[in-house]
Amino acid sequence: MKRYCIAVTTIALFVLFASSAYPCSTPVFRYAMERWMADYYEGIVIHREEIPDDDPAAVLLQDEQAEFLNLRLSKINLDDEQSWKRLAEEPADSNSTSEPDSAASVFKSRLGIEIPEKLPALVLWYPWHKGRALPFWTGEFAPSAIKALMNSPKRQELARRLTDGQTAVWILVQSGNAAKDKAALQRVNHELETAAGQLKEMAAEFPTEPGTPTFSYEFSTLTISRSDPNEQMLLAMLLKSEPDLDEYATEPVVFPVFGRGRALFALVGEGINSDNLQEAIAFITGPCGCEIKMMNPGVDLLMAANWDASVMKFYEEFYETQQEELPELTSVFPDEPTSDSVPTSATFAQTNAQAQDEQQETEDDSSIVHRPSSIDPAASAPEQGSESVSRGLGVVGTTAVSVGAILAIAALGTFAVTRKHP
Repeated sequence: MKRYCIAVTTIALFVLFASSAYPCSTPVFRYAMERWMADYYEGIVIHREEIPDDDPAAVLLQDEQAEFLNLRLSKINLDDEQSWKRLAEEPADSNSTSEPDSAASVFKSRLGIEIPEKLPALVLWYPWHKGRALPFWTGEFAPSAIKALMNSPKRQELARRLTDGQTAVWILVQSGNAAKDKAALQRVNHELETAAGQLKEMAAEFPTEPGTPTFSYEFSTLTISRSDPNEQMLLAMLLKSEPDLDEYATEPVVFPVFGRGRALFALVGEGINSDNLQEAIAFITGPCGCEIKMMNPGVDLLMAANWDASVMKFYEEFYETQQEELPELTSVFPDEPTSDSVPTSATFAQTNAQAQDEQQETEDDSSIVHRPSSIDPAASAPEQGSESVSRGLGVVGTTAVSVGAILAIAALGTFAVTRKHP
């Protein structure tokens, strides 16, 4: 029985590895655009008095653009004990099991923050970070903060390029040192131009299979000044995505962004070199070997963009190019109209006589083909039988191969069960 189990397990593993031998051939950047939904940021609005529905900041959150924002927002009323006690019920990394006696203790134990002095306030966390790490942004719940939260000129341009089909957009956060920033930008542009040329040559050398979409490779850069007042929210998202980036305030920092606004690991200062740039390019343009998003590096940016519409447009344009034109239908009727008269027995007799005359003339004139006037059923039977056998060989052969494979597996199992130890 043990050997039988080993045999069956071996066959199962063979099938498993055979099915997994064909990895996803879609490039990471395209797979990320189509399959990796943007992770949701988490935020809370801390207040004391009720926030009316017509509050300017609250109205902005009801805007059509906010529909596409990857943000989950909740409210905590400090004057309502049940409101802040619900926060204590949320899971946290803290091991404290004591009953909270105040809102301040809940915020400290569950979120690791103090209650902001100026209320109402807005607190934001990266995806999956609430209760596990400190927020990356805290500020006043005001229209200016909501506008900065929802979008900015650089993020709008970033979304436009990605939805237009660019492979990746490389954001360069300037250091303020013109010489460093210029050198970093030149290195990035040089590597991107080289990689784009190589990728296009490879795409031409190894074309995709018929009926599958082709992918273009196009890179671009986007520079941001650290002092830009319109991009402070974006800068906070980028520069706090890794714990030690604040130590490089005097160095340029590069973030490759692909898919639905996913920023890859940061390249800083001297790290903006050929090896690191090529490594990032290889990851973004390489085949998607791991389809689980959480097992891939990077963090999604907070953006209000209609990514699904971009994917739909891509495939609509692809299928339009795949539609073949049908041949022109000129007519469904014969060129000469048929007679409306009903054939009679005289008509059939005349037609039969003409056919016999034509057959007789053919037999007299033919010197190669012999056509007997009568057909012997016994003589024609072998020919019909051979034709039937020749037509049935394909089905029989296919069935024999299938049955043979099944018998081979059954014999293997039987042999493993019945064989004795010497």
